[in-house]
Amino acid sequence: MDEKREYSRIKISFPVRCEGLERHKPFYTVFKDISKGGLKLISEEFLSVNSFIKFEINLINNLIKGKGKIVWCNPQAYAERYWAGLEFTEINTSALKTLSDFLSNINST
Repeated sequence: MDEKREYSRIKISFPVRCEGLERHKPFYTVFKDISKGGLKLISEEFLSVNSFIKFEINLINNLIKGKGKIVWCNPQAYAERYWAGLEFTEINTSALKTLSDFLSNINST
């Protein structure tokens, strides 16, 4: 099966703070890959598809804030955790440029 993505993903892990917009319960985790359009994160709880989350990513002294939508959530094999896909829905222009520059630097190494 061919996977079609608008942006290529970079496999890298950084901490991320998330907060569900419905429950307002923050949680801290890491993401396992990222692109200009979204990220894959680990969650201790199931995250409902189409739910919205505020996020803060600390990329080496650059804080990226925004909102995103959970587009999929699947259990990890042999673990009591979940993988979840977060699609960015609101991210300001300067944060998107910071993220884009960061990803370009990672790609060029």
